[in-house]
Amino acid sequence: MPKKVRLRFTVVAAFLLSTGLSLPGQTHPSPRVQKQFAAAVDQTFRNGVQAKLPPHISTLLGISKEQESPVRQNVERSGTRVKGIDVSTANKNDVVLFVVDETANDQTLYLTSAAGRLRRVVSVKAGVGAVSRVTEKHRKAFQQERQFWAERLGAGTK
Repeated sequence: MPKKVRLRFTVVAAFLLSTGLSLPGQTHPSPRVQKQFAAAVDQTFRNGVQAKLPPHISTLLGISKEQESPVRQNVERSGTRVKGIDVSTANKNDVVLFVVDETANDQTLYLTSAAGRLRRVVSVKAGVGAVSRVTEKHRKAFQQERQFWAERLGAGTK
């Protein structure tokens, strides 16, 4: 790469990183949603039910190595569909949003930060879990889940 091009790339990359902007494909919530989601995370951390992520799920999410992970949890059920938010008690910045389809025995788990940035997706099909490559479909579904919890638990935040 020519020296001028390399310098321009470095300057642009440094600018993006310093301003908090990201490269294409990354999703960031609006400031209002980000604030509401942070409030939802805080409320779950303080008042959620004590629960544990199983060792294999914690490992797939990258939270631990084959150990249970204690979390605080809020759950909403609608028929055979369950949505939840887990906040790690060891690291409040490890937040897991999950959706379970009990009929199909499938679930999708989204590892995110307290700021609402998607970090990893784990899919469990018929009881077998695997880390998924993050697709646009995952990003859109994650945004809906993040919005759901922001509105449900953080709506009083301005």
